[in-house]
Amino acid sequence: MFRVGKYPLMLTAATAVFVGGLVPPAAAQTLEGLKAQLRALQEKVEQLESQQKVLQDKTTGATAAKPTVTSGKAGVKLSVSGQVNRGVLFVDSGDKDDVFHVDNDNSSTRIRFIGTGAFDEDITVGTQIEVQMESNSTASISLDQDSSAGGASFTERKLELYADSKRFGRLWVGQGDTASNGSSEVDLSGTSVIAYSGIGDMAGGIEFVRSNGTLGPSIGTVFTNMDGLSRDDRVRYDTPSFSGFKASASAMEGGAVDAAIRFSGEIAETKVVAAAAWADAGSKDSSNFSQYNGSVSVLLPMGFSVTGAAGTRSLDTPNRDDPTFYYGKLAYTFHGLDFGATSVAVDYTTVDDADQNGDEFQAYGAFLVQNIDKIGTEIYLGARNHELDRDSENFDDIFAFLAGARVKF
Repeated sequence: MFRVGKYPLMLTAATAVFVGGLVPPAAAQTLEGLKAQLRALQEKVEQLESQQKVLQDKTTGATAAKPTVTSGKAGVKLSVSGQVNRGVLFVDSGDKDDVFHVDNDNSSTRIRFIGTGAFDEDITVGTQIEVQMESNSTASISLDQDSSAGGASFTERKLELYADSKRFGRLWVGQGDTASNGSSEVDLSGTSVIAYSGIGDMAGGIEFVRSNGTLGPSIGTVFTNMDGLSRDDRVRYDTPSFSGFKASASAMEGGAVDAAIRFSGEIAETKVVAAAAWADAGSKDSSNFSQYNGSVSVLLPMGFSVTGAAGTRSLDTPNRDDPTFYYGKLAYTFHGLDFGATSVAVDYTTVDDADQNGDEFQAYGAFLVQNIDKIGTEIYLGARNHELDRDSENFDDIFAFLAGARVKF
């Protein structure tokens, strides 16, 4: 037995013995003989160094280096993830048509950093920084733009921390999802990367064109899926899950408050997710609205799914009708290809009075998403027609076709 620390001495001795026994005295007197000695010596040294490294690894338990993300603070685990979601969008608004190279706002290009640490067996603390960068966002493009919409900079999505207890629930502080955010958007169809109740994300910046050729309101102006109070600086509390149910409430600056209840589970081998919410925007929004909204999605064992969402908003504005929103989707997911699931869907939505009294907006579309699991990729395409009826004006329909891919990392 010998220790690794003594191994360099053995290396020197072995090298000397090898050299002494390898080179004949006559050859050492010639230049070629000296070169041969040096080559042989170098090979033997490299061989012995390799053996020493193997022995050191066995003694210290060292393993081969692997790519890793490390935290700057002991006891805190750091994970980095994100995605890039790019596509090509064709729009035809009757009098005008164009092609845009876009960032798909259904699920924007983004990066996130999540840090978690366990205080004890019950309490975990966590942080999240998530930012997005959208060049030519589908929600911001315009028919009359001369350059890409949006600046080349990151914008905040989530800058928050939380404390989570298995017994008492989770408390959030900072910029992040309000309790009602996402409550109109539960979806088991497998197509939400291109189509979900927030249909304005596909081509929301595109304007309707009047009969005289001038631009009118955009899709995003006359449509809303009333999805709560989005993301904001807030304090939020979530209860623990009870038989699949979880309740949440949050409070923001300006007196805005909201609450929601969610369910996720299986009933007779059928997956069900649902959410219902109430929100009061306070001075957060100039219209000072309050609203009720919700959604439900059911996925059957054979791959068929049904998704629905609805909402109604009460405006604190004189002489304004209360807007309403309805959405429905039928979808089918199957595994016809070895590398990932394929999902197809059709949807329909209608919104009344979102921008002004008497507005009737409706849209319908068809979509396909192909997953490639091995490389974290979804390839998608979809088409949707948008119609706006307004008492005082006439608008051409807007047809939009989007094809692209989302790659997650």
